[in-house]
Order: sequence, then structure tokens, then C-alpha cells
Amino acid sequence: MKILILGLGKSGTTALVYKIAAGKPGCRAFSGGKPGKHIGDYPNAVYKHTYSARKGKDFELYRNHLRHEHYDRKIWMSRDPRDAAISRMLYRWHRGYFGHKQQYQAHLDRVGRKEREPGSISFSEICRYSGHAGFPRSLDEVVAGEQERYRQMLEFVGNLGPDWHLFTFEQMVAKQFDELNSYIGFQVGEDTEIPYSTGKAKVIRKKATGDWRHWFTEQDVALFRSAYTPYMELIGYDINDWEPASRQTIEPEFSSLYMQHLPERLKQDTAARIKGQALHLFRRKAG
Repeated sequence: MKILILGLGKSGTTALVYKIAAGKPGCRAFSGGKPGKHIGDYPNAVYKHTYSARKGKDFELYRNHLRHEHYDRKIWMSRDPRDAAISRMLYRWHRGYFGHKQQYQAHLDRVGRKEREPGSISFSEICRYSGHAGFPRSLDEVVAGEQERYRQMLEFVGNLGPDWHLFTFEQMVAKQFDELNSYIGFQVGEDTEIPYSTGKAKVIRKKATGDWRHWFTEQDVALFRSAYTPYMELIGYDINDWEPASRQTIEPEFSSLYMQHLPERLKQDTAARIKGQALHLFRRKAG
């Protein structure tokens, strides 16, 4: 059996690929890369990919891939756009900040301010400093980016056929796997975690839902509501529930400290990889 998982980054696709693979003995799990990169003659395999137009992985690429590649099961994984936006913003520097230290520090300073006094700065203002094409972006550019992202997803997901199964991050967190199990024909390993050896387990943040209530101000609600509502309605989220928490709390562990950990983790992983390659070369010469 060959299974495809597709979704937006930071929507839980990586966790799901390992949970599904754990439910079928000998099932291979592949995460990332361009579609088709890991395709092989495996009895059972599950492949996870994410949409990212900025990285050249737009929906036309996946439409093309699906015209030529057959999957026995296809899963679109969704997450509340408001929570996804926060996770994506905090994950911005996972590849380090070389050449962008001033932007990184400006971004980190504003996240720290949000922690200390959540109502003093809007989420959208912080997003002005988390872009990939200069900073600070205008608020119009921030909102336009979200509008285009979710316009593309609305079009793609809205045209998926009945052979696709919709699954959400929220269902995964709540361990609501019955419909998914029925669709794929076996029980997923619902308690399976991302293997630490992959390096991906080191960037897991909160595993929670509704975090946006602590980040969004009334200004954010006004700015993002029209961008997210059509997609939310398509997936089945409550489009009338836009109430921020009355008492907002931003934990440093899951925000500024998490942001600082990501570049450090990159340095450690790079050093470990170079050391591993050197040891491998030494052993080959010694042998």
C-alpha cells in the first residue's frame, strides 16, 4: 500500500507520517523533498509532503505529480490557520540567521515584548519582522501573503476528489483516529512519536490547539478574518469563533526560547553531521 500525506507546513504532517507507518509492520516512512524523490518498490510506504510556493513546491507541482503517480490512499492534513500562522512565525529561523542577524534580533525582541505584555503588540506587527524578503514588511504585505496562501489552498482542497481523506491537526491532538483508520484500513500508532534520530523531534513546539487566542489582538482578528474564513468554512472550523483569550499568556518556553533554540540546534546538527562524515571517511581509509 502506498499512502500520500499532503498539507501546509507546521500542520502536523510529520507526526502523522510516523503514526501511520507504525500501524503497518514493515511500512517505510518518508518525509520531505520534492514529490517522487523517495518513490520505490516498497510493499508498504507512506510519503509526506508540504505545500510551500516560496520553495517551489506549489500546488501545480503536486497536481502534475498526481497525474503520473498512483497512491492507494491520499490524505490532506489541515490545521486551524490561526494556530498554523503562529507556529510558522516562530519557526522562521530554523535554518539559522546568517546574514540576517539584525532582522532575527528585531523579530526576537518583539516576541519577547509579547511575552511580557501580550496586549502591547499585535501578532500582525510581529509578522512584519518574520518575512523572507526584507523587513519590516507593511501590514498590507503580511495580510496579502496570508490571503494568497489560503486562496491557493481553498482552490486545491475544494477540488479534491472523493478518493481523498481530510484529517486535521486538531483530530490528531484529540486522538480522534477512527475515521482515518477506516479509510486506510488499519489502526495507526496513535501514541507513536517522531523518532528523535530524525532530528525533526527536536523542533516540536507545543502539540496544542487554540494558541492563537493568546497571540491575536482585536486588530489581528480584523486583519486576518477575511483571509482565513473561506478555508476554515471549507474544512469545518467554527467561522464565528474569533474571541481572543480574556487573560492572555505567552510562555517563553514555547516562543522566544524556542526561537533561540532553533539556530543553536542547526549548529549542533551541522557539527554532528560533519563529525559523522569524517568518522565514516576515516573508517573507510582504515579498512
